[in-house]
Amino acid sequence: MTGPSLAAAGPTAALVPGAVSAGAGPAGVVRVGAGGWTVVEVGGGEFGFSAAHAGLHGGLFEPLHGHTFGVTLRLSGTPDPVAGMLVDFAVVKAALRAAIGPLRRRTLMPAEAPGVTVRVADGRVVACDGRKRYDLPAEDVTLLPLANTTTEEIAGWLLGRVLPSLCEVARLRRVELAVSEAPDTTAAATVDLAPGAP
Repeated sequence: MTGPSLAAAGPTAALVPGAVSAGAGPAGVVRVGAGGWTVVEVGGGEFGFSAAHAGLHGGLFEPLHGHTFGVTLRLSGTPDPVAGMLVDFAVVKAALRAAIGPLRRRTLMPAEAPGVTVRVADGRVVACDGRKRYDLPAEDVTLLPLANTTTEEIAGWLLGRVLPSLCEVARLRRVELAVSEAPDTTAAATVDLAPGAP
């Protein structure tokens, strides 16, 4: 590999040929060069949540079951040259906490599933696919404006809730939100942003 060594960049840095340049800052500091991006990742720990759901397969509910979902948010862009950062972690963490909050320890049900009737009355949520009927306490249910409560759909819904909080990040170019329902099963929703337009 030509150019700066990994030792100069630090033990956790990975160099991509053409994406970094040395000499723009203090000795031993690697700066993102033209065309290079920085990736900021927030996830794990407090950003997981446990919830039950009954996904729809062929228009019919599968058995009600639960997961301990993991959530990871990845933000890509170029850091502000003065501040030296892409985004304030505190802002990102607050947005992610707020998005995940309504899903914690709830049963997630789709409010817009074709062929499924959902009724909320007398403190109950009743969802029926014509074959199976779930009758649950309303306080234990989060109705999502989705056609299904798959991991893919949940990732997209969470991404939509986080994006408005990132409007001030002018140098943000890509946002990806990944949701895992098991160690070997993850779905991600990604939005590429026009420069300066989150």
